[in-house]
Amino acid sequence: MHLSYTQLIKRPAMFQRLTGLSVKEFEKLLGPFSAQYEQLVIGPRVKAAGRVRAGGGGQKGLIPAIEDKMLFILVYTRIYPLLFVHGLFFGMDESRACKWVGILLPVLDAALGQMWIRPKRATGRSLEEIIEECPELKELGVLTDGTERPIRRPKDEEKQKTTYSGKKKRHTNKHVTITHPKTQRILAVSPEAPGTKHDKKIFDEMELSCEAAIPLKGDSGFEGLQVGQAVVTTPFKRKPTKKGEPKSELTTEQKEHNRTLSQERISIEHSNAGFKRNHSVTQILRNTREGMSDSLAMVAMGLHNLRVSVRACYQF
Repeated sequence: MHLSYTQLIKRPAMFQRLTGLSVKEFEKLLGPFSAQYEQLVIGPRVKAAGRVRAGGGGQKGLIPAIEDKMLFILVYTRIYPLLFVHGLFFGMDESRACKWVGILLPVLDAALGQMWIRPKRATGRSLEEIIEECPELKELGVLTDGTERPIRRPKDEEKQKTTYSGKKKRHTNKHVTITHPKTQRILAVSPEAPGTKHDKKIFDEMELSCEAAIPLKGDSGFEGLQVGQAVVTTPFKRKPTKKGEPKSELTTEQKEHNRTLSQERISIEHSNAGFKRNHSVTQILRNTREGMSDSLAMVAMGLHNLRVSVRACYQF
C-alpha cells in the first residue's frame, strides 16, 4: 500500500489519525510549506553553479506532488515509524526515506515559522515581548513547565550522568515551555537541555526580563524563581523536620492555594499532551543527526499551535 494525498483525503478520519491534522488544517499549512520548499530546496538547486537544466527539468522523483511531500513528513513526525517502514508507505527504500526526512523536516519547520505558529525561542527575550500578540495575558498571566523526551542511553559515562532524569528514571532531553493558560498555545520554549538539568536552572539560563507585574505560574520545580517584576506563583511545600519525624502539615489556606494553582496549571499539562500527539517526541529518539531531537520537538509544538489556532474547542 502506497499512501497518497488524493486517496487519503477521501477518508478524513484516517487522514487525521495518520497526520495529526484535519484536512482543513493540512490545507492551511500547504501554502507556506510549498513556498518554503521552493525557497529552501528548489531555489538553491536552480541557482547552483554549472546547472544547465531549467527549473522543473529532469526526473520527477517518487513523490512529485507537494501535497504528498507534506504528507510524507507529517506521517513521519506523527507516528514515527522505522525508516524502512516509512519507505514502504511511500514506495521507496530506507536510504531514500532517510534522505527525504532530512530535506523536508526543515521545510516543515520553516513553514510553521512563516505562519507565526512555531513557538518563539525564549532566550534573551522579555515576557512582554513573548505575550505581545495576546494582550489579555497581562492580567491572565502565563504558565510554565518542563517537558522531557526519551533518548537512547549514551555510551559515554559522563553523558549518561548529564542526560539521566531521576524523575523519569531514564535518559532524556528536556524543554521548558511558556503557555497561554486558556488556549493552551505554546508561546515560547527554551533551548533543549539534558534531562538531569533542573527546570528552574533552565529557566534562569534563558535570562528572561519583565518590567510589568505579569503573573507567572509554575510547579514546585520553579520554587525561588525570579523574573524581573513578574509575580511568580508556586505551590506551598511541607517543610522538613528532624530526622524520623513527619513533615509539617500545610494550613487550610495553603492547601486551598495549592488546589487553585493546580486547577489553573492543568492547562499546560493538556498543552504538553497536545504536542506529544506526535510520537516523534514520545518514543525513544532514533535519529542521529545533530539537532534532530530539538527540531522534532519544535515541529511538534508548532503543529499543536496550528490545531489550537483552527479548532473551536481551544478558543475562549
